[in-house]
Amino acid sequence: MNYPLLYLETLGCPKNQADSRQICAMFYQRGYPLSPDPQEAEVILLNTCGFIDEAKEESIDTILQLSGWKEKGRCRVLIVFGCMVQKYRDEMEKSLPEADAYFGVNEEPALFAYIDRYMAQAGPLPAARAPAPDFLQAGHFADSYYRAWPAYYEEEPAGYIKIAEGCSHHCTFCVIPQIKGSYRSRTPASIIEEAAGRAAKGLKEIILVAQDTGAYGRDLSPASSLAELVTMLTAIDAIERIRILYCYPEGIDEALIQAMRHPKVCPYLDMPIQHIDDGVLRRMGRPMDSRQIKRVIDRLREEVPDIAIRTTCLLGFPGESAEAFQSLMDFLEEYRLERVGFFAFSPQPDTIAAQMPNQVPDDEKERRLAIAQEKRDLLLRGRLDELVGRILCVLIDEKSAEDDKLYYYEGRSAWDAPEIDATVSFSSRRRLSPGQIVSVRITHSMDYILSGEIADESCQ
Repeated sequence: MNYPLLYLETLGCPKNQADSRQICAMFYQRGYPLSPDPQEAEVILLNTCGFIDEAKEESIDTILQLSGWKEKGRCRVLIVFGCMVQKYRDEMEKSLPEADAYFGVNEEPALFAYIDRYMAQAGPLPAARAPAPDFLQAGHFADSYYRAWPAYYEEEPAGYIKIAEGCSHHCTFCVIPQIKGSYRSRTPASIIEEAAGRAAKGLKEIILVAQDTGAYGRDLSPASSLAELVTMLTAIDAIERIRILYCYPEGIDEALIQAMRHPKVCPYLDMPIQHIDDGVLRRMGRPMDSRQIKRVIDRLREEVPDIAIRTTCLLGFPGESAEAFQSLMDFLEEYRLERVGFFAFSPQPDTIAAQMPNQVPDDEKERRLAIAQEKRDLLLRGRLDELVGRILCVLIDEKSAEDDKLYYYEGRSAWDAPEIDATVSFSSRRRLSPGQIVSVRITHSMDYILSGEIADESCQ
């Protein structure tokens, strides 16, 4: 049977990337070949993000761009799925006929069936669909899942593992619970099985993701926790690094802090705080005040030496005064939080915050965003400059070049998540491989890149 060649493009956060990877593996197991090039694919799939206005605009632009392969490539079917479709399906079907089919979240079985029917030339699916909220969480982690990958989809040195779906918070600005539903943890056994299987194929650093990783396990019976999961993952011999993203401060307890002291757990935590002004935090519906947030940071730094804390802040929230904004800038400098992602508040339909009084004008949001980014860049440059002369343990992501005398590699320290934080570019007189962790003496710092050379010290 001749299966059509598939190409899948992913927009948005690492959680979407984790979903897309699993969907690709399922397609490949079913007999569908995968292509890294949309020009060659007969079926093109797009996994969308619809969290903020910029993400929605990117999704629309990408749909229009990919539809062009129907004329200049081999594409016969363009399928769009994911978060933006879940929220705006009716509007997208009417205004973007360039796509042949739209599927929301939790509709993966219908997506597979649609393509199967296309392959059999049996016509499109009926409009009625039965969502399967836990389809990507239940099973699908047998050894054959990992052996199925074609050569160009071999496991990379670092990869995301999604440990839960949905969110049970009710922040006044966020549509994620409307899109994804309530929080649902995967079982520890399924996560361990996935991590062990992927580690056997070369995964060295696992990156745990969810809408809120700190809430992991509380909904299970019997209940579990992120601390227990991390401890179980450290027992997998082939895994050398464990990194935690999207862990809100209210989910950080003493057990997790102690679990993070294990040598395999990166001294790094992505901990979104959104703001530090108590009035803004209350209007956001966040459960912690500024004193509690600061207490968590202080405790992390007491118990996890040299920890890097990444955070996310939302600027221009309704009622954010000039004083509230300045208190956030002062906090970032006082606590030396140089790894910060800033977003200007974007009112989303069907949220409380969109209807709040005292909306901040767009030009003022942009002004504050520029100030915040300049502050962040200054703090980050100072931090990276402090690393010059130090020897860091670097996980090699890829070889970048070679000449007659040297090999050149790109990698990351334990303080840096892929495609988010700084990278380390270094030279070596001997050939190395992606996935190795080596000692690198840092010689220069520029923007988000550290440069160095291989050192003799061991990272064990």
